[in-house]
Amino acid sequence: MVSHFLFLSRRLLGPLGGLQASVAFPEAGRSERRVEARLLAGPVPVTLVGTVGGTDLDDHNTWTLEGDAGAVRLRDWAIAERRRPDGTFEAAPDAVPNEKARPIALRRQLDGVARLARGEPHHLATLAEALDVQEIVEAILASRGPGPA
Repeated sequence: MVSHFLFLSRRLLGPLGGLQASVAFPEAGRSERRVEARLLAGPVPVTLVGTVGGTDLDDHNTWTLEGDAGAVRLRDWAIAERRRPDGTFEAAPDAVPNEKARPIALRRQLDGVARLARGEPHHLATLAEALDVQEIVEAILASRGPGPA
Protein backbone atom coordinates (compact mmCIF):
# COMPACT_ATOMS: atom_id res chain seq x y z
CA MET A 1 0.00 0.00 0.00
CA VAL A 2 2.86 2.35 0.72
CA SER A 3 3.74 2.56 -2.96
CA HIS A 4 0.29 3.96 -3.75
CA PHE A 5 0.68 6.77 -1.22
CA LEU A 6 4.21 7.50 -2.43
CA PHE A 7 2.90 7.69 -5.99
CA LEU A 8 0.10 10.05 -4.95
CA SER A 9 2.61 12.28 -3.17
CA ARG A 10 4.93 12.23 -6.17
CA ARG A 11 2.16 12.91 -8.69
CA LEU A 12 0.71 15.83 -6.71
CA LEU A 13 3.83 17.36 -5.14
CA GLY A 14 6.93 16.36 -7.11
CA PRO A 15 9.79 13.85 -7.35
CA LEU A 16 10.71 11.88 -4.23
CA GLY A 17 14.05 12.22 -2.45
CA GLY A 18 15.89 13.01 0.77
CA LEU A 19 14.91 9.71 2.39
CA GLN A 20 15.48 8.84 6.05
CA ALA A 21 13.79 5.59 7.05
CA SER A 22 13.56 2.78 9.55
CA VAL A 23 11.98 -0.62 9.02
CA ALA A 24 11.14 -3.31 11.58
CA PHE A 25 11.52 -6.95 10.54
CA PRO A 26 10.63 -8.69 13.84
CA GLU A 27 10.98 -12.23 12.45
CA ALA A 28 13.93 -13.38 10.37
CA GLY A 29 12.94 -14.17 6.79
CA ARG A 30 9.53 -12.54 7.18
CA SER A 31 7.98 -9.35 5.87
CA GLU A 32 8.38 -5.95 7.45
CA ARG A 33 5.89 -5.04 10.19
CA ARG A 34 6.53 -1.31 10.69
CA VAL A 35 7.89 1.40 8.44
CA GLU A 36 8.72 4.98 9.34
CA ALA A 37 10.16 7.41 6.83
CA ARG A 38 10.70 11.07 6.17
CA LEU A 39 11.35 12.32 2.67
CA LEU A 40 10.54 15.10 0.26
CA ALA A 41 7.97 15.12 -2.53
CA GLY A 42 9.23 18.06 -4.54
CA PRO A 43 9.78 20.73 -1.87
CA VAL A 44 7.15 19.33 0.51
CA PRO A 45 8.20 17.28 3.57
CA VAL A 46 6.47 13.90 3.80
CA THR A 47 6.11 11.69 6.87
CA LEU A 48 5.20 8.06 6.33
CA VAL A 49 4.17 5.62 9.05
CA GLY A 50 2.90 2.16 8.27
CA THR A 51 2.20 -0.87 10.44
CA VAL A 52 0.88 -4.35 9.81
CA GLY A 53 -0.46 -6.79 12.37
CA GLY A 54 -2.04 -6.63 15.78
CA THR A 55 -5.65 -6.15 16.71
CA ASP A 56 -5.41 -2.84 18.56
CA LEU A 57 -4.37 -0.81 15.53
CA ASP A 58 -6.43 1.65 13.50
CA ASP A 59 -7.40 -0.44 10.47
CA HIS A 60 -7.56 2.41 7.98
CA ASN A 61 -5.20 3.84 5.46
CA THR A 62 -4.98 7.59 5.18
CA TRP A 63 -3.07 10.15 3.16
CA THR A 64 -3.21 13.64 4.67
CA LEU A 65 -2.07 16.92 3.16
CA GLU A 66 -1.62 19.76 5.62
CA GLY A 67 -1.05 23.39 4.71
CA ASP A 68 -1.61 26.95 5.85
CA ALA A 69 -5.32 26.77 4.90
CA GLY A 70 -5.98 23.53 6.80
CA ALA A 71 -5.86 19.83 5.99
CA VAL A 72 -7.53 17.36 3.67
CA ARG A 73 -7.17 13.61 3.65
CA LEU A 74 -7.98 10.60 1.56
CA ARG A 75 -9.17 7.71 3.74
CA ASP A 76 -9.52 4.09 2.68
CA TRP A 77 -8.64 5.00 -0.94
CA ALA A 78 -11.89 6.78 -1.76
CA ILE A 79 -13.21 8.98 1.05
CA ALA A 80 -12.07 12.60 0.76
CA GLU A 81 -12.36 14.58 3.98
CA ARG A 82 -11.54 18.05 5.29
CA ARG A 83 -10.32 18.79 8.83
CA ARG A 84 -12.79 20.81 10.85
CA PRO A 85 -11.71 23.54 13.32
CA ASP A 86 -12.16 21.07 16.20
CA GLY A 87 -9.57 18.72 14.63
CA THR A 88 -11.97 16.04 13.43
CA PHE A 89 -12.37 15.16 9.77
CA GLU A 90 -15.62 15.14 7.83
CA ALA A 91 -16.57 14.29 4.28
CA ALA A 92 -17.75 17.13 2.09
CA PRO A 93 -21.56 17.42 2.24
CA ASP A 94 -21.79 16.95 -1.53
CA ALA A 95 -19.37 14.00 -1.67
CA VAL A 96 -20.45 10.98 -3.69
CA PRO A 97 -20.98 7.99 -1.36
CA ASN A 98 -18.22 5.37 -1.61
CA GLU A 99 -20.58 2.68 -2.96
CA LYS A 100 -21.34 4.96 -5.93
CA ALA A 101 -17.85 6.44 -6.33
CA ARG A 102 -16.00 3.11 -6.44
CA PRO A 103 -17.53 1.87 -9.72
CA ILE A 104 -16.77 5.25 -11.31
CA ALA A 105 -13.13 5.08 -10.15
CA LEU A 106 -12.74 1.49 -11.35
CA ARG A 107 -14.18 2.39 -14.78
CA ARG A 108 -11.73 5.30 -15.01
CA GLN A 109 -8.84 2.95 -14.20
CA LEU A 110 -9.92 0.46 -16.86
CA ASP A 111 -10.35 3.27 -19.39
CA GLY A 112 -6.79 4.34 -18.57
CA VAL A 113 -5.48 0.82 -19.16
CA ALA A 114 -7.28 0.66 -22.51
CA ARG A 115 -5.81 4.04 -23.53
CA LEU A 116 -2.34 2.89 -22.45
CA ALA A 117 -2.69 -0.31 -24.49
CA ARG A 118 -3.69 1.73 -27.56
CA GLY A 119 -0.74 4.09 -27.11
CA GLU A 120 -3.01 7.02 -26.31
CA PRO A 121 -2.50 9.66 -23.59
CA HIS A 122 -3.66 8.43 -20.17
CA HIS A 123 -3.63 9.38 -16.49
CA LEU A 124 -1.94 6.19 -15.21
CA ALA A 125 1.56 6.11 -13.77
CA THR A 126 4.35 6.48 -16.28
CA LEU A 127 7.28 4.08 -16.24
CA ALA A 128 9.49 6.87 -14.87
CA GLU A 129 7.05 7.58 -12.02
CA ALA A 130 6.70 3.89 -11.22
CA LEU A 131 10.48 3.39 -11.19
CA ASP A 132 10.97 6.43 -8.95
CA VAL A 133 8.41 5.08 -6.47
CA GLN A 134 9.87 1.55 -6.58
CA GLU A 135 13.38 2.87 -5.93
CA ILE A 136 12.11 4.71 -2.84
CA VAL A 137 10.25 1.58 -1.64
CA GLU A 138 13.42 -0.50 -2.06
CA ALA A 139 15.50 2.14 -0.25
CA ILE A 140 12.99 2.15 2.62
CA LEU A 141 13.10 -1.65 2.87
CA ALA A 142 16.91 -1.57 2.88
CA SER A 143 16.95 0.89 5.80
CA ARG A 144 18.07 -0.64 9.06
CA GLY A 145 19.23 2.54 10.77
CA PRO A 146 17.56 4.53 13.54
CA GLY A 147 15.20 6.22 11.10
CA PRO A 148 13.44 9.55 11.58
CA ALA A 149 13.63 11.31 14.91
